[in-house]
Amino acid sequence: MYKTNVRKTDNFKLHYTHGAILVGKYDFPQLEATQAIPENVVSFSERKSVRHPENRCLDFFEDDYQFEAFYNQPDKYFGSLKNFIHIITPDFSLLPEMPIWQRIYNCARNRVLAYYLQSNGFSIIPVASWCMEEDFEWCFDGLPQNSSIAISSNGCKSSPFSQKTFLRGIEELFLQKSPTHLIVCGRYMKELEAYGNVIYYPNFSQRRKEREQSGQPRLFS
Repeated sequence: MYKTNVRKTDNFKLHYTHGAILVGKYDFPQLEATQAIPENVVSFSERKSVRHPENRCLDFFEDDYQFEAFYNQPDKYFGSLKNFIHIITPDFSLLPEMPIWQRIYNCARNRVLAYYLQSNGFSIIPVASWCMEEDFEWCFDGLPQNSSIAISSNGCKSSPFSQKTFLRGIEELFLQKSPTHLIVCGRYMKELEAYGNVIYYPNFSQRRKEREQSGQPRLFS
């Protein structure tokens, strides 16, 4: 890699990918495969309410503002994350109304944080995301082959276009990465029955509704 030899602080977070194998058109870091399957998932914003994180997994499938600060200082949060069984990695949004540079940037942040967590000893489950078919050229770069891979179905049925693109993305994910387990955060989808290795768990809204209906306390065991 060429270096400018200009003195600088690491405002560009270059240390996040130290030692990484960089792949694809945009040099995303390559992640290692895992066969992890999540259990008893809570969201990043709920982590402080968990009394026994060793019994739970954590995900980032919630509004981006909830974990924007995590990108800037992930080490600051390691103490509150270290005891979770697995971490389903950050999922900064990719939206059709975004210019392509912004979608690439958010996808890169997802992959970089996943690599940084993995290189610091966390058991991660990588996340795949996309919103346009043109994203397929780069949005799966760095994801491992033959691994558990998580996705969120939130918003995928908001329009016929969204549903079609979501299903096309899953088809392309299997073509490119052959995931051993497709882990879906969200509701059951009949269209995914053909894949045979799909594992569902409830999203944030579903989990909150279940707790309210059962009268569970705010603190998680």
